[in-house]
Amino acid sequence: AVNDPFVMGAWGKDQGVGDKVMMVADGSAKFAEATGLVLDLTERGLGKRVQRFAMLVDDGVVKSIHIDEGTFEKTSAEQMLSELG
Repeated sequence: AVNDPFVMGAWGKDQGVGDKVMMVADGSAKFAEATGLVLDLTERGLGKRVQRFAMLVDDGVVKSIHIDEGTFEKTSAEQMLSELG
């Protein structure tokens, strides 16, 4: 997420993810920009953000990436879990 590591840590703790989910901070939106996932909401006072996406990474290799615009259809937990099964 385009956030600082403290926010990501607090979010992970609140959600009880433990070691199951890696909460990664992208405070400067460098990852979002490098992957083409940046969402510029500067005009709305929110700065650079990241599109809603879900990515399946196995041993450092991106196996799939899904991007949603206004829905959670492609990026839902159920969708991503179905790819693991």
